[in-house]
Amino acid sequence: MRNRKKTLQMTVEEMRNFSFAYIERYAPSKQQLRTYLLKKYLKANLENIKKQDITDLIDVVLQDLEKLSLLMIILF
Repeated sequence: MRNRKKTLQMTVEEMRNFSFAYIERYAPSKQQLRTYLLKKYLKANLENIKKQDITDLIDVVLQDLEKLSLLMIILF
């Protein structure tokens, strides 16, 4: 099971789950959540994945959360 590669769908779903858990615990801003997810996935040492691809996926997840009205946007 460990050697199985993650599909895009599985990765996005995993990011959503991490986001929900983080939001429940800390009530972060959008930028704080973006930073948390980026650090989490950069630590994972994902092979052959560019940082830009990860940030694009994070943006997709954050847009989904905004649509669900679960994330308050704080503009400074």
